Amino acid sequence: MKTKQLPTLIILAVALLLMGVAFMARRGSAIETTSQAQTLSDWAYGSSGTLKVMATYPTELLTNQNNMITLTFEPDETLEQNLASGYIFDAQFNANSSVITPQRRILTPLEKGRQTISWEIVPFGKFDINGVLEMALGGSGLSGTYAISPQVSLEIPFEVRQSNGLNPQNSFIIGLVMVVVALFLLLFSIFNKKPLGQRAK
Repeated sequence: MKTKQLPTLIILAVALLLMGVAFMARRGSAIETTSQAQTLSDWAYGSSGTLKVMATYPTELLTNQNNMITLTFEPDETLEQNLASGYIFDAQFNANSSVITPQRRILTPLEKGRQTISWEIVPFGKFDINGVLEMALGGSGLSGTYAISPQVSLEIPFEVRQSNGLNPQNSFIIGLVMVVVALFLLLFSIFNKKPLGQRAK
């Protein structure tokens, strides 16, 4: 190999090494999650039962990625004994400057045991987002024709962080491949470099 090509290989190797380390660092800076708990009273039929609700969400949102908001809910014993009357759990998630799927408002027939619904949120830009989660417990006649009348509202502020569009695991794998290639190029350059004073014959 011509000696003039060695500096180019070394520069390329160093660039790949730095990029690989940056990609791998994504795994070490995984997004933390937090949660809020609330209790909803039976406004529909007045059974004196309650619905226990837990909202779990990331403390930061990544751009160009689906970020999951999860709502877990479970009736207490009193409410479970009255489920035959028919209950609807009404939940609506709103957040500015973002795309929310499958839809903002989800109406779920209440059943015995623990249930879960979720939203995916993708922020538009890099600025912070204020989310609001509204919840209510209604009767079987609730259709969603009218706007939600929340019993409980949760304020959920999000910080937005720039993302390369990959989840932490895929980002780590790509970064690892870059580091391996960079090390190979560095070793190749070292072993193909002629010692000082040696001349080609």
